[in-house]
Amino acid sequence: MTEATDYSINLTDPDFLADPQPYYDRLRAQGSAVQVGPGGMWSVTRFDDVVDVLKRPEDFSSEPSENDRESLFENAFGGANIIGADNPKHNRLRSIMQKKFTPNNVKNIDGRVNELCLALLDSVKDDSSFDMVSSFSVPLPVTVIAELLGVENTRIDDFKRWSNGLVTLINAPADDEVRTQAMAEVIELAQYLSSAADKRREQPADDLIGHLVTAEREPGKISSGEVLSYCVLLLAAGNETTTNLIGGMVHALLDNPDQLAMLVKDPSLIPNAVEEGLRYCSPVQGLFRTTKRTVVVGDTEIPANSRVWVSYAAANHDPSQFENPNKFDITRNYRGHVGFGWGLHFCLGSNLAKLEARVAMEKLVPILNHLQLDGPVEYLPTWIVRGPKALNVKRI
Repeated sequence: MTEATDYSINLTDPDFLADPQPYYDRLRAQGSAVQVGPGGMWSVTRFDDVVDVLKRPEDFSSEPSENDRESLFENAFGGANIIGADNPKHNRLRSIMQKKFTPNNVKNIDGRVNELCLALLDSVKDDSSFDMVSSFSVPLPVTVIAELLGVENTRIDDFKRWSNGLVTLINAPADDEVRTQAMAEVIELAQYLSSAADKRREQPADDLIGHLVTAEREPGKISSGEVLSYCVLLLAAGNETTTNLIGGMVHALLDNPDQLAMLVKDPSLIPNAVEEGLRYCSPVQGLFRTTKRTVVVGDTEIPANSRVWVSYAAANHDPSQFENPNKFDITRNYRGHVGFGWGLHFCLGSNLAKLEARVAMEKLVPILNHLQLDGPVEYLPTWIVRGPKALNVKRI
């Protein structure tokens, strides 16, 4: 067995957050699991090892430790969520929404997504320059998930501010002022969604919140705290992943005009391009696990009760799995990427995210040929999700 530590790599450092891939390359070269900062967590970065961990929920728990900031779901909202739950709790909660996000069900909103894309692009048609993130990749998924939940789609700015606060807290900020402000945002979000759930309890509705409240009436199905936690998760995850996927893909296409030219010539490649976007951009960088006992991952033994960072982004750029992994290649055989995780916790909303990204690209590709980046692109400073903070473009 090997044992490697590299505390020169800290997942919270600005240099790491700005461009994590060079650090992931170093970690893959050092071993199957390497202890890094902060706190000596174990980072798993090789593709085969990441998949191995994700396939072993009996050894690697998704539930947060008592002092873990991810426990804010139970502490602030009063109930667990499917991301931070093991079985049997996970399957009990997931089964409530599973059918709502099947390919057949999500395809019913194809027309509405198309309509929203056209309206958003129409709103900037006369602008010589604009921010693709604030004008398009943020409002599209936020509006879609708000309408599915049954909450006011006119409060896009609030929803985004609240979900950003949640991501900030999960990212464990060191700055007390930042943490306090983020918690205030999360409390606002909880109050808003708690009120929305109460309204469904008084007057049933055919939306996702109504569906959760209906399930609440079945003994042992879901608690009121879990209803609130579920609503928070759906609103935040329902926009963060897709926003960052669309923004990352636009950046990649503008940086790789040969790939854009292929899509312009053959739009049938768009679904494959979305899968390559999930691999290349990895909008969810990874998630945490805790070892339930002493375990072996590849060539490394990890002690019991250790925190493990399972890096989807590093696995998606592992040259042992993907040839020339740092190239954005829309013709790549994408099968095997872990952009949505793997196994028990495979992303519940994957079909919705892919539909939104596909429709968005169908509308964006024809105009991207007439746009270019207007200045450097800065990415979100978080280790959980990754996407452009802004994507300023100008017409050419």
